[in-house]
Amino acid sequence: MRLGVYFDGFASTGDMLEGARAAEAAGAASLWFAQHMGYRDAFLSAAAAANVTRTVALAPTAISTYLWSPLSTAMSIATLDELSSGRAILIMSVGNILNLGESGVEPVKPIKVMREYVQALRGLFAGDAVELDGEVHTLRGAHMAFHKNTPIPILVASTGPQMLRLAGEIADGVVLSTGLTLSATERCLDQVRAGAKRCGRDPAAVRSVGFIHLGVSEDGREGKARVLRKLAFLFRSRGHAENIASSGLDIDHAAIMAANARRDLDGAVALLPEAAATAFGVAGTPRECREQLERYLSAGLTEPVIELSGSAQSRRLALDLMRDVTSSKA
Repeated sequence: MRLGVYFDGFASTGDMLEGARAAEAAGAASLWFAQHMGYRDAFLSAAAAANVTRTVALAPTAISTYLWSPLSTAMSIATLDELSSGRAILIMSVGNILNLGESGVEPVKPIKVMREYVQALRGLFAGDAVELDGEVHTLRGAHMAFHKNTPIPILVASTGPQMLRLAGEIADGVVLSTGLTLSATERCLDQVRAGAKRCGRDPAAVRSVGFIHLGVSEDGREGKARVLRKLAFLFRSRGHAENIASSGLDIDHAAIMAANARRDLDGAVALLPEAAATAFGVAGTPRECREQLERYLSAGLTEPVIELSGSAQSRRLALDLMRDVTSSKA
């Protein structure tokens, strides 16, 4: 059983590096670094972590196909792969709609753009001179001058059905967002399998990664409160509408998006019932979290990825939980 650890970019780089060391020591197979706009850079964070770890895979996630050109992305991930002796994984996505809007970007024809982008990356990784007259990007014989013929894994992050099917068709794997209910997780994975089968691929060959908000504390209450705060930020996107509906909880999604738009995170948190912490994540006491995590492990994910956040005690409890689950599944 592979378990990963996710860093959201909100904590300091020093705290992240401490967490990276601890995660590898606890048996993590991979470290994932968020590219949230306005926060710490995922590529630089992964490069810093490469210097304090030895074996874990390093995954900047997720790089927007609209904000970075294929060549600049290929250069960054190839440099990380060289620095880490072949431990890099690349995750692509459309990007958060709110953040794209703040950057003056309209995500036109996302399926076409993703297909073009992944094809261009594979050509660049192979050392080809790539020609691309794409919907968004243009390349005129762009090529990599180093680290050629190195097949760096490309995963696609999404919860949209068309993009999930495309991931099953062309990507090495899929990355599912945090904050998904169990039923939403299962529906997403069904779409990936359908895409793989459509082009004759073995669905089992497509890596299935899922981020899971984890809030663990001795009394359970602090852990749940921490997950609710993460969810309030996550639900700033309208893309979570179907997922929220699948919980059966009475949640005013429009009000949460409006609160986030005016930078009122506390107001967004207040709109979530406590039950949302366990409907959309793993939260509570160590025992409760272990039981909830097992359900996600049974939903079809090949690599659940948990988050290290909160106090030093909370992070220690999360790592203890990871050791427990990893050793029991070995």
